Amino acid sequence: MIIAERLQQLRREKNMSKREIVNMLPLNYSTYANYESGFREPNSEVLQTLSRYFGVSIDYLIGATENRMRADEIAVLTDAEHSHIMQYRTLDAHGRDLVDIVLQKETERLNFPGTQKVVNARQVVDNQWVILKTYNPKASAGLGFYLSDESDTDYELVRFAKTPVSEKADFCVRILGDSMEPKMADGDTVFVKAAPKVEPEDVGIFIYEGESYCKRLHINHKKGTIQLESLNTAYAPKIIDDPAQLRTVGLVIGVAE
Repeated sequence: MIIAERLQQLRREKNMSKREIVNMLPLNYSTYANYESGFREPNSEVLQTLSRYFGVSIDYLIGATENRMRADEIAVLTDAEHSHIMQYRTLDAHGRDLVDIVLQKETERLNFPGTQKVVNARQVVDNQWVILKTYNPKASAGLGFYLSDESDTDYELVRFAKTPVSEKADFCVRILGDSMEPKMADGDTVFVKAAPKVEPEDVGIFIYEGESYCKRLHINHKKGTIQLESLNTAYAPKIIDDPAQLRTVGLVIGVAE
């Protein structure tokens, strides 16, 4: 079945086992394994979850197209925009660096709090690399995506290999500690898609009572509790006593190699 083949292919591209995949999704192991073996087909809700996690369109998952991009990601360029891109490609490395710096500064200037635009620090350097803001662990509490703090300077611009995952990231955060092992180790850098909320069982970057966390969100609707879980079972979950103080910065979509 095409869905089974596509899921196997996408998982292998992430270099992950089925067990590692289900740890990132609101699915149990046997259900997902049956999808990959072709014994079961995901319903529309699960297809949306898989589409969002793998960063591909539902049409691609079911074999209706070879184009992985979702419809809302396809940008239509004006003639002027196309001309600028073509000119950019004729520049040498020095010229491209100068253009990148201007774009970076202008994006930050126009996206300080008070505007309605969303910060997007990603810049495609060429056909092989992307540059992303990369925050240190304790700097994530100062991300300018939602705080009215113009001192958002504790980050580095880091070049990453251009992949389907890195292209979709808005910024990166360095992991501190081993609470997210075996998926994320101390010192790893994770790709993050800026988002005001994440789905239950997704791994995200959160701010709670002034502290930053990279954790899996777990909601127990019967008990009415919210907690941030570690993947490393040696660590107890962080209980959210005051949900009003919990802020979601973004969804973790991958680990940088």
